[in-house]
Amino acid sequence: MSVTIITHLHASAAQKDLLAGLLAEGRKRMRAADGCESFELVQDDQDPCSFVFLQRWASHQDHDAAFNERIVQTGHINEVLAALNGPLVQHTYRVVS
Repeated sequence: MSVTIITHLHASAAQKDLLAGLLAEGRKRMRAADGCESFELVQDDQDPCSFVFLQRWASHQDHDAAFNERIVQTGHINEVLAALNGPLVQHTYRVVS
């Protein structure tokens, strides 16, 4: 059963453009992974420092494997975390009916 993962990220004003570029690159890496059904990056109209990943995966295991291989092991996550102005917040959802 597929899962939807929603991730909220927030940059300081000085890091907004850097974070936007890093997130776009991470999205590109993850979209090419097995099990990725959709992966969108959106930016808040009211707060341009606020970004959200909207992801749909065939399974949580597919997401975790791709994240580890394409984001963690490459060091990309460290660059993203350094550009954040607050915690990364992620929730996983499953379709109820």
